[in-house]
Amino acid sequence: MSRFTEKGYFVKENAPIYFTEDMNKTIKWFEDVMGWYSNVVEKDSSGNGAYGVVFDILPEIEITHLAHFTGFQLFKGKPEPRVISFMQVQNIDKMYSYVVSKGWDKITPVKTEPWGGKTCNITTLDGYIIKIFQ
Repeated sequence: MSRFTEKGYFVKENAPIYFTEDMNKTIKWFEDVMGWYSNVVEKDSSGNGAYGVVFDILPEIEITHLAHFTGFQLFKGKPEPRVISFMQVQNIDKMYSYVVSKGWDKITPVKTEPWGGKTCNITTLDGYIIKIFQ
């Protein structure tokens, strides 16, 4: 029996956990700088976001679960500035140009790696580093 058959499960999605002390500011950054979408799922007793998500596909598609989740799970908490993701994108040069056109300068220039791919890093509003590759 193969290990895959024996274990009886497989991973459908895997989303990094992103802690933020101000979910509204973080969501605004992802929307304004990255062009993403968001959904605050739970709020605390003061009406502040306690749990939410940010993602790059249209909400109408994301809610159907026809595509894999490719965003971040947001939780209220102290940010942990570090590399949070190694994210593959299609057309990294356009993504870089889009981010820079929004006035965000905490992104490294796109470079071609020895292994043939292209990469850059973006530092988020909360200090997380998203390593991006194509």
